[in-house]
Amino acid sequence: MKTINLKKITIATAAAIGLGTAAIATTNYFNQPTTVQAASSKIKLSQNAAVKKFKAKFKKAKVESISLDKENGRYVYEIEGFTSTREYDMRINDATGKTISSKSKKLDRDERNKKALNLKKTISRSTATKIAQKKVAGSKATEWTLEREGSRSIWDVTVTKNGQKSEVKINALTKKVISVERD
Repeated sequence: MKTINLKKITIATAAAIGLGTAAIATTNYFNQPTTVQAASSKIKLSQNAAVKKFKAKFKKAKVESISLDKENGRYVYEIEGFTSTREYDMRINDATGKTISSKSKKLDRDERNKKALNLKKTISRSTATKIAQKKVAGSKATEWTLEREGSRSIWDVTVTKNGQKSEVKINALTKKVISVERD
């Protein structure tokens, strides 16, 4: 009789421990933000601060494009610009604000008709994010590019929902969604 009670107690204890572990694991799983949810909240350096850093280094350069992408687990700004004779590129670590690389090279003759972004008239990355996340309901923005396509300034926002990526192109002046492409 004592052996049966000991077996019942052992089984009951093991079951209780198993259920407790499962409950804790489930609670932790639901309380942890996914990488996608945490993505936009991890951005530390503002776009304006990154542009100021670019302009401090390349004083006469006009900004052609701005990208914010995740590389090796960190966000990196890449800003490209130009003058009438040179083109410039700067990469900035978002977390530290430090320049990763910067370079300049002679502008090719066929590239001398470039148009700069009008950063005072374009919508912010935050506004572009809201528009893209609304267009793909339940998604989170993870990558951003602001650039010229023909005569238009375009925000290209990559959003992720349930592991599926979509690219939402938005007119950076009118806020109108141009297209949504799902990968």
